[in-house]
Amino acid sequence: MGEPVTLVLGLGREIGGAIARTFAEDGHRVLVADPSAERLEAAAESLDGEDAATYHGDLHTRLGLRNAVAAALEAFGRIDNAVIVPEIEENDHILDFTQEKFEKAITRAVSGSALALRVVADRLLEQEDLPQAGVERSRQKGTITFVLGYAALASMPNWFTEGVAQSAILGVVRSGALGLAEHAIRVNAVIAIRPREERAETWTTRRVPLGRATLADEVAEAVRYVASPQAAFMTGQSIVLDGGRSTLAGLVD
Repeated sequence: MGEPVTLVLGLGREIGGAIARTFAEDGHRVLVADPSAERLEAAAESLDGEDAATYHGDLHTRLGLRNAVAAALEAFGRIDNAVIVPEIEENDHILDFTQEKFEKAITRAVSGSALALRVVADRLLEQEDLPQAGVERSRQKGTITFVLGYAALASMPNWFTEGVAQSAILGVVRSGALGLAEHAIRVNAVIAIRPREERAETWTTRRVPLGRATLADEVAEAVRYVASPQAAFMTGQSIVLDGGRSTLAGLVD
């Protein structure tokens, strides 16, 4: 049982399932965790039952996250990679701002992400590395990858809370990577214009030179690379899948 184990915390609408399938196809044993039983069922149907498991429960509390980790340990005995997909906040405007609602959303998103980072890191530090063949660069205690929306880098109209939350989670990634580097735990992010953004905002294609949002499988492939030994010198970084949007000054005709 020497295959690596990947824990996917949060499925989103499409991204998490694609990530789970991609790692499974790469020979990983995979546990997917999500508060939605419906999403878990759909993800499980696309995975090999013997090398896949699910956890249904809250992922924003220490207890919920520890239970997800415990489920992975019970199923496979260890964790080598974690992929964290924070939930997308509902669209809102600054003029809709209320302190109570905002604080609840930010605490859920940012504190939940920091908690996930800490709980997974604690587990990685407790276990021994998998035997690795090849050059020294292949050694890594484990990897933690966050999957974020484009709001982590650029604000969008009518997505005030989402923009604040995603950019703050990116801060968690960068600061967490610095603190965990000495322990050979790599922390990175994949930032993408998600399919949800294209459906919710009709002007998305006019602001992306390639004319579309990122496909879920494209995000999954980027996550697989970031977590692989081939990216062993990469930490505190972001791979940005934006179809050229960051280089565009204006709208596409």
